[in-house]
Amino acid sequence: MGHAALGSVLTAFAATPRKATFFADADFRTLQALVDVILPATDSPAASAADTHYFIDLAVPACALPAAQKVFRDGLHALARKNFENLPADKQVALLKARAAQDMELPYDQSFFKLLKDYTLTGYFLSQIGATQALAYEAVPGGYWGDLPLAPNQKAWAL
Repeated sequence: MGHAALGSVLTAFAATPRKATFFADADFRTLQALVDVILPATDSPAASAADTHYFIDLAVPACALPAAQKVFRDGLHALARKNFENLPADKQVALLKARAAQDMELPYDQSFFKLLKDYTLTGYFLSQIGATQALAYEAVPGGYWGDLPLAPNQKAWAL
């Protein structure tokens, strides 16, 4: 994902209250479940707690080419028809793993899984929750250390 529109997406993502505008309700519920399969709650909150699904709803129409938007919508429709959001976690993981395997050889813009994973990780780590609870965070201005050693099991730094 890369596009000049990302700045406006981030501005819109910071606004509250949030409302889905690109995806239909059933697809949006599926998307919310999908982002939590990719980034479930661990010692940091799940992707949906960071509203990653809302970020994706804003970013796909602004940053993806029309063909990639169609791939994304079609992938969501396919999983929504299987009632993905209401399946047990192990079945959700199995379905997503199967889709990932199916998509692995496809180019980025033709792979639902690659698009989903990219937008999920980008949205999560650009969110306040992702940057402050999943990553180590120091507010700017801070000092610059070009080669900062990390302790074992230390989180990576948010930049």
